[in-house]
Amino acid sequence: MITLTTDFGYKDHYVGVMKGVILKINPHAKIVDITHNVERHSIRHAAYVLNAILPYFPPAVHVFVVDPGVGTERKGIAAKIENSWYVGPDNGILTYVAHKVSEVYELQIEPESTTFHGRDVFAPAAAYIDMGNFEILKKTENFEIFEYRKAARNENRINCEVIHIDHFGNVITNVPKEMVKDAKGIEVIGKTVRFLPSYGHAKKGELIALVNSENFLEFAVNQGDASKRLALEVGDKMEIIVQQ
Repeated sequence: MITLTTDFGYKDHYVGVMKGVILKINPHAKIVDITHNVERHSIRHAAYVLNAILPYFPPAVHVFVVDPGVGTERKGIAAKIENSWYVGPDNGILTYVAHKVSEVYELQIEPESTTFHGRDVFAPAAAYIDMGNFEILKKTENFEIFEYRKAARNENRINCEVIHIDHFGNVITNVPKEMVKDAKGIEVIGKTVRFLPSYGHAKKGELIALVNSENFLEFAVNQGDASKRLALEVGDKMEIIVQQ
């Protein structure tokens, strides 16, 4: 199985061409589209998606093409993550799953183009790996990660970071549920909000805190947009206070 995640959108032919390349090499490949609406050039968004999907797939080759450095000296890599593979640029997309990576390889495929490595490098690499052909891999030791603030709690204060804002404007932090298991409320950006089980327990328009489906602390507005209410963006660092 091969999954595809890109920032290509759906207007152009790029995703279709990648599928064509895969199927020419491996006609029996099962291809699953995760999303092609990753925020343009957002390595952090891609990293979040990779971390979010891994637990829910059987062994697969996960191709990610969010590649603002295409055509430069940045490497194309394949990384073994438990029983699956990441294939894509070495630009930090592995950051949130770095602790699960057991092996890393540099891809030995020469691209035809300097601007479309999704077609020329990552799609064929995924097809070969899915078939069990690893001749295009050369062992390496290192891979890129970006800097981010890991969540840390000191008494009732938590330093954390916004790691994702979803389609609904929900603000997802990197605070794991275990860190807020005693919370009755949360103070965030000078606002004290209720800590509730789900969106439907809130009044319409109410800003709340909850643990989301990926077990991270999230701020949401019932039928509204928490990112606008709190004026927060991905990568913003903040201190929150747990109300017990």
